[in-house]
Amino acid sequence: MIDGWHGGDSMTSSDRVTVLLDSLPDATAVVDPAGTIRAVNAAWRLFAVDNGGDPAATGVGISYLEVCARAAASGCREAELAARQLEAVLDGRSAHCAIEYRCSSPVDERWFLMRITPLAGPERGAVLSHMNITRRKVAERDLAFRAAHDPLTGLANRTLFTEQLAAALVRPAARGVRRDVGVLYADLDNFKPVNDLYGHETGDVVLQAVASRIREQVRPQDTVARLGGDEFAVVAPRITAEGLAGLTDRVFRALIVPHHANGRSVLVPASVGSHLAAMGDRVEDAIRSADRAMYEAKHGRPPPRRRSGGQAPPAGADRPGSGPLSSADADS
Repeated sequence: MIDGWHGGDSMTSSDRVTVLLDSLPDATAVVDPAGTIRAVNAAWRLFAVDNGGDPAATGVGISYLEVCARAAASGCREAELAARQLEAVLDGRSAHCAIEYRCSSPVDERWFLMRITPLAGPERGAVLSHMNITRRKVAERDLAFRAAHDPLTGLANRTLFTEQLAAALVRPAARGVRRDVGVLYADLDNFKPVNDLYGHETGDVVLQAVASRIREQVRPQDTVARLGGDEFAVVAPRITAEGLAGLTDRVFRALIVPHHANGRSVLVPASVGSHLAAMGDRVEDAIRSADRAMYEAKHGRPPPRRRSGGQAPPAGADRPGSGPLSSADADS
């Protein structure tokens, strides 16, 4: 068989190219200096089928630049970049290029790495290949999620919470439109005895239930976080004082309902404090104010009567149903 490659068999040069291309695991095509496809492998044809396309539409004799143009017209942002990069390689302005792009099939989400490499030798042209990198992208996404979320509850962790709050405080607003940002802190009361009496497994069930209940009270644009231990927080962008007051009250009342964990009814209420920050406020100041409101709620003292950055009074001001609430208020 090895001797056959040196002229001892009846295979033509075209046959050898076909065999070589079909042996490559990645979808591969060869284009001429004009960008017209001159050869493809089996994986290339299968690539079209897997994505609900017609292999003939991206087969031999078709301009790959036109393929990219059609894809760009249908909304694929990377297609226009691919066309420019291919032209640069064909013109000799670039030695090679690599582009990562998302290409979902009718049944699943997939990612690919497209490489464009100039042909070696006297003939000009390029080799295009598409390598499936979905496993790598999924792993990267999973690592990114783990780095930004609490593993027990799936809520944002302190790092992501701080990033979301910082973004909300600097996000530009339309002229004449207020864009105050609510910050809510909740600290579970008497949670430690749950772990001591019933074990950490029961405590974990309670923490997951708390996370679920808080999620149910917020808006889609809000970020719920577990800051660690039994502390939870919410960033509520584009909210009014009344809206934050209502959110504070809803979260408090959702958490005074007993939890059912491992066959036990466990009462773990929370002290809840909130602060209405103004656009341009410092992140650390907004967090400190919400934490202070929560602390004052836990110890039965009302928050100080002051305005946040000259804006409307923060949720927790001395108004019916709008103040930070502690477990002591459950029956009032």
